[in-house]
Amino acid sequence: MTQDNFTPDQAITYLKFRFGKSYSNSYLAKCRCTGEGPVYYKIGSSVFYDQVDLDNWILSKRTSKAKSSADMAIQEGLNVKIVDTEPLYPDFDDGYVSMD
Repeated sequence: MTQDNFTPDQAITYLKFRFGKSYSNSYLAKCRCTGEGPVYYKIGSSVFYDQVDLDNWILSKRTSKAKSSADMAIQEGLNVKIVDTEPLYPDFDDGYVSMD
């Protein structure tokens, strides 16, 4: 039988084991006060978390991979034109090759 409800200490252990995330009791308490943490419920003065709510909270914190500005421009359908540039010093060979 698996456990679906966790105390804050058990939730911390679960998050560390399942996702490799280390949180403290004080962080979870702060999240309860600010509303930024996982959904919780209280029975008397005891706090409990459901496993599903912990999973959803961690998954909601994921971000997409960073993309290059060229990838973002292509994704947004922007027309990107590469403009030829002239060397700053005409007599200096900087490896500039004209593609005419």
